[in-house]
Amino acid sequence: MQYFRHSTMYTALILISGCYSVSSLAIGAPLAPQDNSIESINKEIGEVRPDNFETLSTDLPSNDSGPQMSKEETIVYLRANPEEFENLLSILLKQGNADSLEELLPYYKQVPNYDPSVIDWGNAIIAAKKGDFDEAVNIYRKVNAQLPEVEILRFQLAMALFYNRQFDAAQSEFERLRSDATTEGDVQVINKYLDSINSQNRWSFNGSVSYVNDNNITNSPKQGTSIIREDGSVLTYTSPRESGKGLNFSLNGDRKWLYDNKMYTALHLNSYGQYYWDNKNYNDITAGIGVGVGYQNSTTEVELVPFYNKRLYAQGRSGDGDLKSYADTTGIRVNLNQWLSPKVRYQGLARYANSEYIDLYDYNDGEDWLLANTAIYFPNGQQFWTFGVDYSTRDSEDDSLAYDRPGVRVGWGQTWPKGYTTRLDFGYAERNFDGEDFFGIQRENKEYSAGITAWNRGFSFLGLTPRLSWNYNKVTSNSPFEEYDKNDVSVELTKTF
Repeated sequence: MQYFRHSTMYTALILISGCYSVSSLAIGAPLAPQDNSIESINKEIGEVRPDNFETLSTDLPSNDSGPQMSKEETIVYLRANPEEFENLLSILLKQGNADSLEELLPYYKQVPNYDPSVIDWGNAIIAAKKGDFDEAVNIYRKVNAQLPEVEILRFQLAMALFYNRQFDAAQSEFERLRSDATTEGDVQVINKYLDSINSQNRWSFNGSVSYVNDNNITNSPKQGTSIIREDGSVLTYTSPRESGKGLNFSLNGDRKWLYDNKMYTALHLNSYGQYYWDNKNYNDITAGIGVGVGYQNSTTEVELVPFYNKRLYAQGRSGDGDLKSYADTTGIRVNLNQWLSPKVRYQGLARYANSEYIDLYDYNDGEDWLLANTAIYFPNGQQFWTFGVDYSTRDSEDDSLAYDRPGVRVGWGQTWPKGYTTRLDFGYAERNFDGEDFFGIQRENKEYSAGITAWNRGFSFLGLTPRLSWNYNKVTSNSPFEEYDKNDVSVELTKTF
């Protein structure tokens, strides 16, 4: 392990043990925190959750066109009342009934002297239902120019602009609709869209804090773990594991500046770390900034973000409890969110980072690459499943610190009655190092993780939502000094504002 490699005292002792056939050698605890741990990689991948958007109305209360009929019901009605064809189409257009319109419009085209605006309006509704909002907006604008006084048509145009991320144009349409609204119900529906638009350019913050009782801060092996070398000498890890009680925290701030061509610029601020009040030598805090540019529409969002992170660490056993500079990381990441269907979303992350450590820990210098792929399946509005395939690699001048790490993940989220929600996650990865370590072992690690989180959306404490979490991580390896397992039970307080 890198923690032993650079101690000249240990090197001298091992040479002595080899010359005089000493059977046992005590190895001290690591001086530095474990970088690129299971927990830190999972943090980079990020927690996948379904978007928690408020459902906005797709109709105006004043537009009472009756209950929406299914495609089969419209056909039955039309056969019984053929003279009502145009009246039926008018109802379907006001309802935005894309399925029935797609079935009936081809027949309406065969009617002598049919109204082309009815065909266009129906095609706009069908295009919007299929997620082709560019086409829908173009057709809606054409029909709106012909029928400028039809309120429900203007509302559908404004919705199409909203979901096409053309927020400036959508805001203008909604404000004109509000000035013409005749009922309080219509005003309330329109105001919800305007509130959502106004929130797009605001700062959004989310933070969390949880109590930590960590019995193995540096993820070290059990006290007494031994390695028998080829010459018969025994290396034994004699130091107790470092433990600490404190707080695990994170705070993130994000802001987007949106433009009407669906492009945006973004600023991302983040800070996270651990504070141990009874073992301050292991306090560890990272703060970062990223400035990005992106593109988004109703089904796709892609963002390119150069970033910089500054990490402070209290120097472990060699520290005095005060935070000191530890590492500087610069890099770039690309995020992609893509709806593949109404029930399936893909999330992708590609990240490159170059980390430079202070002189005491400069053996950790290196380049890290991460590619994370996640598919999210929503069978219904109360449940989702996640399936992930990841690959990370580290390049270093020291082959014993360079590795490849393929991994897989699976998760299940469920909303239960009375506002309860649970999230269950499992992960497995193999970390294979490029070269032999200080002990002559080319490490091959198998990494396991599991976690469950539960909370109630309707319960808060001082404005914070508590989440009860249990997390388990385990590493098995051909090197006993790499092996450990740890449980973490915590109550996390979260808030988004």
